[in-house]
Amino acid sequence: MKERIIENDKLIYDKIQLPKHNYITKNLLIKRKFIKEDDIETFMYDALFEELIVQQQYDFKIVLISASYVIARIKSNKFLDQDGHPVRNRYAYFRSSIIWDLKRLTGQIRLSWEEDDDYG
Repeated sequence: MKERIIENDKLIYDKIQLPKHNYITKNLLIKRKFIKEDDIETFMYDALFEELIVQQQYDFKIVLISASYVIARIKSNKFLDQDGHPVRNRYAYFRSSIIWDLKRLTGQIRLSWEEDDDYG
């Protein structure tokens, strides 16, 4: 009986035409093995990039550069957060990181160490 249910689910799944992924999701996150193509969260990343580019009007290149940087940092830290704990929700951590990085890159956030008081 269980085999028949799985077989029916597979037939239904094969007939569903899933939407195409965002360019950044497909060509950066999946190709660099940050996420797997069959992860359900891939569509959350698609929605995030759509929100950043269309609604918040960040330039595509800036989002691409920031996403690349965030992925590299997370992977180089072996998926550990700043306190050395494993990242439990990769999407939420990535989302927070890329939004913060975009704000920093576009001058919406200034870090105190970036300001040079000697010339002011």
